[in-house]
Amino acid sequence: MGEKTQQVDQFRDHADQLLEEERYEEAIELYLKLLAMNPGDESLLMSLAWAYNDSGQSDKALEYFEILFERELKRSVFTGFAFDELVRIYRSEGKFDRLVNMCERVVDMQPGDVALLTTLGDACLKADRLERAAEIFELLTDMEPDAPVLFCSLASTYIAAGDYEKAEAAYGRAAEIEPSEAPAVYHRMGFALLEAGQVERAEAAVRRSIDLCFEKALHHCTLGDIQIRQGRLDEAWKSYERAVTIDPASAEGFYNRLGNALASEGYHHRAIDAFEQALEMDPHNPFYYRSIIESCAAEGLDEKAREIYEKARSLKVFD
Repeated sequence: MGEKTQQVDQFRDHADQLLEEERYEEAIELYLKLLAMNPGDESLLMSLAWAYNDSGQSDKALEYFEILFERELKRSVFTGFAFDELVRIYRSEGKFDRLVNMCERVVDMQPGDVALLTTLGDACLKADRLERAAEIFELLTDMEPDAPVLFCSLASTYIAAGDYEKAEAAYGRAAEIEPSEAPAVYHRMGFALLEAGQVERAEAAVRRSIDLCFEKALHHCTLGDIQIRQGRLDEAWKSYERAVTIDPASAEGFYNRLGNALASEGYHHRAIDAFEQALEMDPHNPFYYRSIIESCAAEGLDEKAREIYEKARSLKVFD
């Protein structure tokens, strides 16, 4: 080994040690010097990208990951190391348009890769490119007709586009493929429809999930949430009580969820009752006291709010 090569290796080991010790600026400075000496060394580019990423300099990290990605595209065999990191960063930072553009380039190279197409479809959905997302997931369900998760993704795309009948058909196909997962599929369908404001369709889907498997406590909670959205508060309370009966160990969490669902729709007088039920099960939980106080304030129940606050103070609940 030549003296220069040995010296470079020593510098590299030192830079790696600095990075491990989280001395990012020193590591970056050394990596940059090493890269100037060895501009074709992709392992140095990767280390530099990680150093910038770990130091919180995401723009610089992106710059070097993107350099690596351009090199990956030119290879006869696509390794995708930089691509995977860019997917992660673009998702975490909400850069979905850039993610779509990058995925389109990779898919052009490998048009039949299911994983790449799925990443592209998800990116298109997040970037609100719904027509392209539907095209991708329709292609994927043709390629993988026995994959329920792809039909669920297709259904999500249809819901985003406002085509609820097609969405219901896609979810139905997912349930047919994997009957044992049908209750979960219909529950997922109901939740997605509720988020889209399709309350009646959501109720029908969740009721179907309950018909298929009555013992899923969370499905009864979701039905209760839908009924709250419709103003059917007594029915919602009964739905949550069924969940408590099915899973008593989770009763505290269910009543807290009920309280939050009621409060979010402005039904603070009933939310207080739900939070008090949760509080009976955990008298020292500060979140329940705060929730009751906030709902009391919203209802103008100032005296009750003061009583709850004083009770919490006497129990030393608040720091």
